[in-house]
Amino acid sequence: MELGRWIGATLGACLLAGGAAVLRADDVPPPTAASREVAADGTVSVVVEPAQAPPAARPPARAEADRAAPTAAAELLDELLGTPVETAASNSGERPLPLLEALERSGDRTRRLWITQAYWKVAACGARVRQAAAAIDRLDLVAPGAAQQDRVVLDALVAERRSERAAARAALVAAQQELVDLVRLPVGDPLPRPVDRPLVTPYQTHFETIFANRMATGRVRAIHRMLPARHEAIEAGADGVRAAAEAFALAEAHHAQGRLPIEAVATAAERLETQERRFIEDVRVYNAEIAEYVMAVADFSVPDDRFAAMLIGAPTPWRQPPVVIAAGATGDAASIAPIQPLQAPVAGASAVPVPPPPFVPQTPLQPVPPLPSAP
Repeated sequence: MELGRWIGATLGACLLAGGAAVLRADDVPPPTAASREVAADGTVSVVVEPAQAPPAARPPARAEADRAAPTAAAELLDELLGTPVETAASNSGERPLPLLEALERSGDRTRRLWITQAYWKVAACGARVRQAAAAIDRLDLVAPGAAQQDRVVLDALVAERRSERAAARAALVAAQQELVDLVRLPVGDPLPRPVDRPLVTPYQTHFETIFANRMATGRVRAIHRMLPARHEAIEAGADGVRAAAEAFALAEAHHAQGRLPIEAVATAAERLETQERRFIEDVRVYNAEIAEYVMAVADFSVPDDRFAAMLIGAPTPWRQPPVVIAAGATGDAASIAPIQPLQAPVAGASAVPVPPPPFVPQTPLQPVPPLPSAP
């Protein structure tokens, strides 16, 4: 009898313990989907975040506020490239080309690195033309003083800037043709003009997570280490341009009062233009290296829209409309609707993209080397 009571009590305890274990297992929530939030730099991360991140470690409101506040580098970039609204309304005879359209039109994902770097090169050359034109306008507003050499010095400075503007235009045409060949645009189309803006905010590489279980090449490691310094150079360069602009305005005012010679104005103008050219080149190199890094971590299975989002966060949307064939037309007589980009984003609108599901690359991929030239 005592043995029976002991066995019954033991089995009851086991059943209660087993029932409690089942309840505890049911209480555990299922793993949540990977986060699809945009990184602090505005780009879409290729890293799958933990299922349950501590609330204190994710301040989305702060990140939104940081992205909304324009930095000195972003404001200077708008001056050199034109604001998005000005770019969309430009009637320069050029063809607006979103980055996503450039990637998708080529039909060859092995060219994505070349296309992206060529895209930023065209943007830099366009900024260089705009910068040279602004330099001419500044010098045209400088009034010559009482000294006889003032007019001669000003004429020489303006002529030199006009020569630089012409050379910048030639470099722009060469860069545009390079982009046309890579994207495979129709020969009769106008030359392309970039619509998307290069990145001037800090870029999050997530290097330790992506390469935790696989090897990274020395070049990829170098880019990961260089990008913070590249961004620091951009921010310092923007501050340098602002300071040089103030110095030029002060030198011009003192020259108008007869307190400084015209040579001081020329020196201030040269310093300002040097800072502007350096800023343009720093932005180009920064974005070219970001493209090289993204190409190394994202394989060819990554779609073009996600690849572009990994570069700049919010690429200008673009889609290819369906082909329209005129009724009764066949062959060459068919009327095919041209491919057009979507309308440029409205100023002040939210630039936060809706990213596709997170992607974690399985194997590293290196940029494809250029093909050997024919003998």
